[in-house]
Amino acid sequence: MKEFVMGVDIGTSSTKAVLFTEQGKVVHRHAISYQMKTDTRGKAELDPEQVFEAVCGAIRGVMLESKVNKDEILAVSFSAAMHSLILVDETGTPLTKCITWADGRSSGALNRMKQKFDLEELYQRTGTPIHAMSPFAKLCWLQETEPEKLKQAKRICGIKSYVLYRFFGKWVIDASLASGSGLFNPVTMKWEQMALELAGIPESKLPEVVVESEQLTGLSEASQEKLHLDADTPFVVGANDGSLANLGIQALGESDVTVTVGTSGAVRKIGHSFLPDEHGRTFCYRLTDGFFVRGGAVNNGGKIVEWALEQLAPRAIRNERDYEKLMTQAGEIPLGAEGLLFLPYLLGERAPYWTDDIRGAFLGLSESHTRAHMVRAVIEGVTLNLYSVYQEIQAEGDVLYVTGGIARQEIWCQLLADVFGHEVRVPYTVEGSSLGAAIIALEAFQKIQGFKLDGEPEIAARFFPDFKRHERYLAWHAVFVEAAEALMTSNRRIIEWLNEN
Repeated sequence: MKEFVMGVDIGTSSTKAVLFTEQGKVVHRHAISYQMKTDTRGKAELDPEQVFEAVCGAIRGVMLESKVNKDEILAVSFSAAMHSLILVDETGTPLTKCITWADGRSSGALNRMKQKFDLEELYQRTGTPIHAMSPFAKLCWLQETEPEKLKQAKRICGIKSYVLYRFFGKWVIDASLASGSGLFNPVTMKWEQMALELAGIPESKLPEVVVESEQLTGLSEASQEKLHLDADTPFVVGANDGSLANLGIQALGESDVTVTVGTSGAVRKIGHSFLPDEHGRTFCYRLTDGFFVRGGAVNNGGKIVEWALEQLAPRAIRNERDYEKLMTQAGEIPLGAEGLLFLPYLLGERAPYWTDDIRGAFLGLSESHTRAHMVRAVIEGVTLNLYSVYQEIQAEGDVLYVTGGIARQEIWCQLLADVFGHEVRVPYTVEGSSLGAAIIALEAFQKIQGFKLDGEPEIAARFFPDFKRHERYLAWHAVFVEAAEALMTSNRRIIEWLNEN
């Protein structure tokens, strides 16, 4: 009797394997962490071998610790972080590290590409914003910096494709992940020739695009032993992590909006049509047949609150890393931090500006402002920026589902409700992407229909907007946007000055 399905989420800081029942209940989880290698030039890489071993270890950990029999596993299904890039030689050996979405070294090459070509049409065809995060941008950069390595590469892939190759010897990528590469047209379901020509790569070097429900079988004897799985255990290719997070919390309605804040952040909404933004401010990625996800990802999420804790919090809160007390102190400060505004762009920004030529700032600072005011302004600044992203996909009647570290902070959840002007729900599950991957497998094996689990999703908490506060925040948000755009030129000049000195 096949009773369990495993969702494996390959992230940029860890790989997590979670075992679920066919009803979507968590049975057991095992996670293995790894470190991203960064430097001041914008590098943000992972070791592909280390990630592969983490995937193996997470799957093996679940199998051994849960004591589930091999023959009870219906399938293993995958989620993975978007926008990764690896060059691989003819023996399957990586020629590069795994270059992640956070790597910013391609910014210069992409800007030069923008000066030569009108890339708006490319965005409209692919739904991927023209930004350094994308594999398209990374390939443009490698053409400038390491053209010989690109010629030497037999395959150009992402981390999930590399892991599946190690297990099955096949180069595949699901259409969901491909749609975030900037190289793929999710309407025609083909690699976009305009992108390939601009990046200077042949289609033959890219993996075969398959649907998200594609199944791979035939684990080698070595892999069977390594994973503690049978040779005929189906591996479902799955989809990208952001889209699967929506699926995992069952936010499938056209009025369901997810707001995720972990290290970074994102605002997403599922629809049934491919609808790129006419101004290029949001992404539009494929989830699976008949489903697309629109929204925007931000660089400046929980990482900025962590910065505030380290730089602004009292020593006792800082030493204990007590985010709850940090939030409590911020909650005692009035709305708008008594005229103190914070632009949270310490890490450049993706949505809605899609530029690295932007920086953070406190505005309106006076001698009456305390550290608590500054922390309040930081939390409001991150939230106001998320609202800027939401404005591009908003509709009357929307309900927000909040996931990530933010979901544990009641003060922040209420702030979201007040700023966005909509009900905020905190789902009970914290395993969104892993469960989303499992749901793809359950649908593929006809255990569920329409990607819906039985029953309504469990909600741990609800927060409702105070509409008087919402009106005040709308006015404050207008100031926030005006300030961010007014400082663009100054920020660009600051960055140029730094580069010259």
